[in-house]
Amino acid sequence: ELTPLHYIPGFKIERYLGNYNFFFIRESTSLREVGGQGGFMQMFVAEVMANVRANVASLGGNGLVSYRMNQCVLMCNPHKNQSQCLINVSGDAVVVAPEESFPIVVEPLRKNSDSPVT
Repeated sequence: ELTPLHYIPGFKIERYLGNYNFFFIRESTSLREVGGQGGFMQMFVAEVMANVRANVASLGGNGLVSYRMNQCVLMCNPHKNQSQCLINVSGDAVVVAPEESFPIVVEPLRKNSDSPVT
């Protein structure tokens, strides 16, 4: 789980594994082939997220709280079919576990004269 919150709803933090702070750089000389500037950015951000998840998992964690994309610098030269991007990602790697289940209270549906349900 990646979340900008300092906790993951429905889970409790069991162990703090440390601060996560990485820079990712991607360059492409085939901008048109990857769908232009938008396709390049979408593919790069997806790769960054997958890499973040893999790095947290390699630390033994299953969550990254206080996730921030602090910096994103995109330089594009479409005439030369080139683009470069730098992304900085930070957060706190943690091990989370589901909280104790809360009792679920189910109330019977009340019939209301205004309700279309009979």
